[in-house]
Amino acid sequence: MGKQKHEEHENHERWIIPYADMVTLLFAFFVVLFAMSQTDKKKMEAVASSVAQAFIGGDKGGASQRRMVNMDDQASTPPNSSPRFMVRRVTTNEEIIDELRQALDQEGFDLIMQDKLSPMDVKIDSRGVAISISAGFLFDEGSTEVRPELLPVLSVIGDVIRSSNRYALIEGHTDDRPILGNVFYSNWEVSALRATSMARTLIQHFGLDPKKITASGLAQYRPVASNDTDFGRSQNRRVEIILLNATTAADLMEDPSIPR
Repeated sequence: MGKQKHEEHENHERWIIPYADMVTLLFAFFVVLFAMSQTDKKKMEAVASSVAQAFIGGDKGGASQRRMVNMDDQASTPPNSSPRFMVRRVTTNEEIIDELRQALDQEGFDLIMQDKLSPMDVKIDSRGVAISISAGFLFDEGSTEVRPELLPVLSVIGDVIRSSNRYALIEGHTDDRPILGNVFYSNWEVSALRATSMARTLIQHFGLDPKKITASGLAQYRPVASNDTDFGRSQNRRVEIILLNATTAADLMEDPSIPR
């Protein structure tokens, strides 16, 4: 009589191996999620810090510490273009405005373009992109020198101009009231000197090509509001930076909307 074969016992603990693998994968997954959440938190903290350092709504005596510029260093080497503009060169007027808004937001200066009472306005006209900045925001009363605390904002604008590679026209404007008790003879001098002051600042501190910049004073003869009210006069006192629809000298000659 032959030997009876013993039945093989089924291994009931085989589930442990796939279960352990699943637990390991889940652990790795949650570790990755945790790392991503920590990165986002750091980014948010950096943004909050940038906004807190902005001089608008924050320290009115200064600016973002990351964009401080020495006004006394007239012979300093012009800065290179900001890294945020190194990916692509903006070409259209709409792209330029988008870049400007994003850059101001990145530096914590987005408040200066929020509503009609803001000191800066940007629009597109037949000549190109017009950046209008209130003279009361840029200059002390009776002065033609740009306020040093405004340099961080102008640095952002300078980056956009340089990245666009366009010619720029800088215009000074005043209201219709004569200058009293001042060294200037008329609103012509005030508007011209403020325009050239802006041009000099952009060239000396932010490396713009002087061959591509023209400055002019237009006094009170190009108003954008009525001079019958204080608010209207404050709107007329301004400096406009127009990024022309031209990147070459030939473009300037071909465009009939560009003044010569």
